[in-house]
Amino acid sequence: MNKKWILGLGLGVGGLLVVGGGLVATGYWADRQMDGAGVAALMQSQDRARKIAELNARYPFQPPATGKVLKLEEARLEAYLAAREATLPAYAVLQEETLEFVREHGNALSSGSRRAQLRAAGASLRMMGKAQASLLLNLEAQRMSPQEFGRLTAVVYPEPVAAPDAGVPNVSQASDPANIALLEEQLAAISPRLEDPKLGEAERLQLEQRRAGLRKYITQLELASGKDVKDANAALLKKHAARIAKAANPTFDTLLTKPLNPGGTAGLPTP
Repeated sequence: MNKKWILGLGLGVGGLLVVGGGLVATGYWADRQMDGAGVAALMQSQDRARKIAELNARYPFQPPATGKVLKLEEARLEAYLAAREATLPAYAVLQEETLEFVREHGNALSSGSRRAQLRAAGASLRMMGKAQASLLLNLEAQRMSPQEFGRLTAVVYPEPVAAPDAGVPNVSQASDPANIALLEEQLAAISPRLEDPKLGEAERLQLEQRRAGLRKYITQLELASGKDVKDANAALLKKHAARIAKAANPTFDTLLTKPLNPGGTAGLPTP
């Protein structure tokens, strides 16, 4: 029995309790199987949804344009880390409660009992709800919206990029780092040729124009790729590397950060 599986059960419980925006007979039956905790947990989740919307409205965050890199600001990075660090104790409680639930109800869950699954779903909502509520309180203390927290998470703790399928050609832009590197190699190859004393004036002028053109083009591509922003972000992340490493936890983000944003339940564990 996997504790992530238990936590994942909470994702679908809303569908058992709410149909067409209201409670139905199935919902009442499911609630009874959860010892009367299902409806209460669902109501609490709706309260948290309202809190998320309230914080997003109170502390509006303007994300960068599509394709652009988010530039980190040190004050906001420190606020982000403070909110994250303050929530880690609540996440530790979530882990311990989950393990305790598995120890107590693992055999019943392994049997495939529908009642056991529903009880686990209710417990999942309750346990994750407490940790999510703690995160929202800590975000409010830092005057930060869930939207900003999510976007900062993507920069501070980026997810691994999947390798392309074999046989599928890569589609690159001119501003991709590999293309810029090739242009820089071409630029570097020009200087030795200009030092040749046998070089004719016409050819020298042509090479100097070529070098100037390459320098200008590379600068334009670097600006388009956000290299200046990425370099500044890298320096800031390095400065706070110790705090960032200490607060790193992919499961924390899967269970608490992603669900705060629209479509954020993707990637959560499934039974």
